[in-house]
Amino acid sequence: MQTEAEQQIWNECSRLITNAVIYYNTVLLSRIYEQKQAAGNQRAMDDIRGMSPVAWQHFNLFGTFEFNPAISKIDIDALVARFADPAYWSKALKEENEGPLG
Repeated sequence: MQTEAEQQIWNECSRLITNAVIYYNTVLLSRIYEQKQAAGNQRAMDDIRGMSPVAWQHFNLFGTFEFNPAISKIDIDALVARFADPAYWSKALKEENEGPLG
């Protein structure tokens, strides 16, 4: 059985991870939106407007998390560049629609 202090730490860690996921998703969606806007792709912009930054299905929450500044950072520019490819964008939309809420 966990102590009240352990439960409080667990809850705070959960909030930290939740906020990190929402921040990551928001940054990624915003940058992809800017990319689609620059390309004049109104349909993609409309699709992005309907997406929630609270999605979790692309995260593996099992295992150990290590918050170490020495570990390489996520390259958002490289991730966003992948969505410029129409085939990759279509695949991402298909997976979004097949998700638990799709």
